[in-house]
Formats: sequence, structure tokens, C-alpha cells
Amino acid sequence: MFITRLNIERVRNLNAVALQELQPFNVFYGQNGSGKTSILEAIHLLATGRSFRTHIPKNYIQNETSDAIVFAQSATEKIGMQKLLSGEQLIKVNGDNIATQGQLAKILPLQHIDPQSTDIIDYGAKPRRQLIDWLMFHVEPDFYHAWQYYSRALKQRNSLLKSRRNLNLNDLEPWNKMLAEYGEILHSQRSGIVEQWKIYFEQDLKHLLPHLEIQMEYVPGFHSELGLLHDLTVHHQKDLDRRYTEYGPHRADLRLKTTLGDADVVLSRGQKKLLIVALKLSQIAMLHACNKETVVLLDDVTAELDLTAQRRLIERLSQLGSQVFITTLEYESVKKHLHDLSISYQLFNVENGQVQVVVQ
Repeated sequence: MFITRLNIERVRNLNAVALQELQPFNVFYGQNGSGKTSILEAIHLLATGRSFRTHIPKNYIQNETSDAIVFAQSATEKIGMQKLLSGEQLIKVNGDNIATQGQLAKILPLQHIDPQSTDIIDYGAKPRRQLIDWLMFHVEPDFYHAWQYYSRALKQRNSLLKSRRNLNLNDLEPWNKMLAEYGEILHSQRSGIVEQWKIYFEQDLKHLLPHLEIQMEYVPGFHSELGLLHDLTVHHQKDLDRRYTEYGPHRADLRLKTTLGDADVVLSRGQKKLLIVALKLSQIAMLHACNKETVVLLDDVTAELDLTAQRRLIERLSQLGSQVFITTLEYESVKKHLHDLSISYQLFNVENGQVQVVVQ
């Protein structure tokens, strides 16, 4: 979905923002606190149903108001969301109410690239699993169905483990079988997708970190050679003692290793940032190969990446057909990259929640 029009109401200090005739690249500049990142946050909210800054709606819904609204339009689609303080939401596609956020996410594939963050590498397996599952959601048609059934079985099994200390294998057998069935499906899907992803990852890694060799390894979260049902059965007592399910795809990980050791230990902060950019660019490339274009949110690009990395990133996103929304404190270097690369863009000045087109 190429967004041509964007309306934001009551998201933080953005009272009523209306942007039209948006371009492949859209650059928002202004001082800290002006509302630049809130524009990206609003787009993220529309595509995913959540903010990348907070899980609490009252923190991004404007003070003394009861809701926030984000609306986007392309040549063929109109999508909108109303988010309430309670966390409830109303979603519309082409004027019709829809039930799930997943339907909206399919229309608007979104990648958020934050050059300041190293969370994906430094803070445990969860953000890396989310990275895999974002790709799975958009390229594997049966993933969402399998994940829903697996999640329900996991929730029920964990609920039983927490509520009762004297469970035997027969008590858990229905949930063990369901968890194993859909867990094996998820494992098979993830394994196949990661093998495809590696090809694109190696290509983008060469552009951003040409002197580093980094291996991507998928770890399934259980002993795949024996099967998930085996682990659930053999480690029954351990799960009872811990009161949660230890083995399964919900414990999977994506290990990133250099020739000298794990990336989180060996790499510098700057190298970690470029590695995360390579991971996300390679995902965008994989979607592009499937004829799916991605909207990219690129926050504070000039603060963390040097001029060479900025140019490589912007050039690659343009090659991949992405529509990009960029924030920056200073825009001259971004303008120069875009001009030198002959990329169409629109420049916006953001000040105290007001957004103005800069005529060039």
C-alpha cells in the first residue's frame, strides 16, 4: 500500500494533521519534542494496533481526550483506526468494519527501523522471534492459523500448570497433542522461511558490514530430532515444578554468530545497529521478491548512522520499492542523498505538533 494521504487526530501533540500527495520518501524535520516521531508512531499504530513507544493507550492519546484516530489512503485502499483509552479499537477498510488487526496488517506491511536501538541483539530471544514471525506472517499464508491454534493450546496448558500441582500426563494429554501438532507445523514453516531469508540477509550484510561474516542460526525451542511431544512428555515434572511450558516454538530463537563468537558479545554498538538494519532490509527484500512492498519508518536516521551508511540505507530502500517516512533533526544530508540518488521526496517541517509542507 503506497500511502498518498494521511490523517492523524489526537496522537500526543498532533491534534489534527492532514498530509496529502505523499511521495516515495517523506522527510520530517524539527526540534526534539516537536512531534516528528509521533507521526511515525501514528502510522505504526494504524498498521499494527500498537505503539512502538508504549503499551498504554493513555500515554499516546492526547490529554483530556477519549480517543485517537489515524486514517490512510492509497490509490485503491482506504484504511482507518480509532483507538480508545480502554485499549479497544475500531478498524475500517474501505468503509467496512473489520474484526482483526491481522487483516489491516496484511494491507499495510510495516517495518520500523530505529538506528538507535540494539534491542533485537541485546535483550533476549523475544524480539528476534518477533522478527521471524513478522516475516512469517507476510510470506507464509498458513502461519497465522497455526500460530493461533498453538497459542490457544499453550495458554490452556500453562493455565492448568499454574492452577494444579498434582497433574498427571493424562490430564495434559489433549493439550500436549494439540501443542505438539501445531508446534511441529510452526517449526517446519519457520525453518523453511529462515533458510530463504539467509540468502537475502547475506546480500544486505555485504553492503552494510562488508568485512564481517555473520551466520544466522534458527533454534526451534525444543529438540526437533526427537519431536515436541517427546519433550512435553519427558519434561512433564519440570513443567509442573516451574508451572509453565518450557519447550516449544514459543521459546525459539534466532542466533547471530561471528567467527569470534555471538554477535551480542563481539560486536560494537555501531556494528550491532548496522546488523539490525541488514536484518530488516533483507526482510523487506524478501517481501519485495514476493511482490509485496513495505512501508518503512526510519527514525532519527542522521543521529546514529554515518553518511555512508545513510546513503546505502536510503539507496537500498529505494531499490526495494519501499515508501519511507524519515525523521531527522537536520535534513541537509538526507536531502543531498535523495537528490544525488534522484529519489522523489517531500519535505515537512514539524513544530509544536503542526506539520507544514516545505516548498522547494
